[in-house]
Amino acid sequence: MTGKSPASPACLAREADDAYMGFATRAEIVRFLTDLEAAPSAEKVKMIRQMLPKIRDDMLHAELGSRLETFESDLSET
Repeated sequence: MTGKSPASPACLAREADDAYMGFATRAEIVRFLTDLEAAPSAEKVKMIRQMLPKIRDDMLHAELGSRLETFESDLSET
């Protein structure tokens, strides 16, 4: 292949819409973060575990992973 076009549609996957690829949309993330702040600690662990696989942004994924560790640690101490 000599042109700049991808060899197959799969090569365009990184350019696809997040929702199409199974990731959370910006609106879903905003709603999740709002709900997360209002949830009790035990529920926060469950919520983050469910959301993490749907987060495409590496920085947000790392931040939520860090929060998850903190909440799990806090729960294990009680």
